[in-house]
Amino acid sequence: MAAEDPTDDEVRGALDAFLTRGGKGHPGPSATDFILTRVHLLEGTVTRSVEDRTEETRHRPGTVDLSQRPLYDVLDDYKLGPHETPLDQPLDLVGRGTVHLRSCDCGNGRRRCADCNGMTYRPCEPAQVCAECQGVTACTQHLKHGGLPGTPPRPPKQGRAVRPDERVTCEGCHSPDSACPGCRGWGKVRCPDCQARGRVPCAPCGRTGTVRCATCEGHGNLTSWTAGRITWTSRTEEVTSPVPRPRRVATELGSGGWHQDRLGDGPLPDDLSPAHRAALEPHLRRRKGEKARQVAIQRLTVVKATPSGSGNLEFYVFRNTDGRLDVVRRLSEEGRWKASLAVAAVVALVVLVLVLALAL
Repeated sequence: MAAEDPTDDEVRGALDAFLTRGGKGHPGPSATDFILTRVHLLEGTVTRSVEDRTEETRHRPGTVDLSQRPLYDVLDDYKLGPHETPLDQPLDLVGRGTVHLRSCDCGNGRRRCADCNGMTYRPCEPAQVCAECQGVTACTQHLKHGGLPGTPPRPPKQGRAVRPDERVTCEGCHSPDSACPGCRGWGKVRCPDCQARGRVPCAPCGRTGTVRCATCEGHGNLTSWTAGRITWTSRTEEVTSPVPRPRRVATELGSGGWHQDRLGDGPLPDDLSPAHRAALEPHLRRRKGEKARQVAIQRLTVVKATPSGSGNLEFYVFRNTDGRLDVVRRLSEEGRWKASLAVAAVVALVVLVLVLALAL
C-alpha cells in the first residue's frame, strides 16, 4: 500500500465537503453513512534491452578503412566498454586478422556489356512495314514492280498522303499515280532507329562494349573481413494489474495523482502490497540475452463510497496531482435500474395513450 493512501477520516471529510456544496439546502446522507471500499491500482511497464550477436563475412568494393572499428577474437567473449551501449545503433566489430584485399574476377573494374555482348552496337531490322499501306497495296501495278535501273538501294523514309486517296509515282516500276505515298511502292520504309543501317549504337555501354563492374564498382578489387555485430533491442512489457480501473471513472483517473516509481534493476518498494508484488514478480524474471532493464510503476488508491442502505448514487474518492482528494459522483447499479424502470414506464404510458387515441 502506497504512503499516499488517504485515511478514512480524510475520505469522509472530502465526502462531507462535497455533499455540503451539492446539497443546496436539501437533507441528504451524511459522510458517516457511507461504506468505504478501497481499490489499490497498479500499472506499469518493464522495458528490457536484449542483446543479439551475429557474425558474417563481408565484401566491399575497393579499399575500406576499418581502423576505427573494435577488434575481437571470439565474438561471444567480447566485453563491452563503458561507452559501448549498442541500443541506439549496432556496434560493428572486425575479427582480428581477417581483413584482406583481393582482386575482383573482372580484372580491371570493367565487364563485357550484356546488351551488345561487347560489339558496341545492337542489330536492328533495317526496314519496317509501311504504316500507310501495311505492305499490301504498295503499288497497283505489282506485275511490273521492281528491277528497273536506279532502284533505291534501301527503303525510303516514311511519307504521308496529302489527300486520303492520293497515289504517287512508284519508284520500283515508275508507274504514275500507282504507289502508296508512304513507301512509294516498296511496301516497307526505312527504320527510324537505324536509318536502314541494320545496327544502332549500344546506349548502356556508351558504344564502348564494356560497363562498370557491379561487384567491385569499377575498383578492380574488394576488401573482405569477418564482421561481428552486437545489437541491443528495446522490448517493453505491460504490467497486468491485479485490479482494473473502475470503469465508471476510468477517464478521470488518468489525471489522478499516481505515485510514481522508477526501479531499474533495484529492489521493489518496501511499501508494495503482497498483491502488487505478486503481480510484478513474473515480469522481473531475467530473459535470454537481457542486459539492462527499466521498471516503471505507478500506484493509486481509489475509495468507493456507497450508502449503507439503498441509494441511487455512489462516490469515488482519489488524490489528484496536487495531493488533494477529488470526489466523483456516479449513478449506482440501483439508481440505473430505477432509471431504466422509469423510462420503460414512460414509454408504456405513451404507447397506451396512442392506442386509446387511435381507438376513439
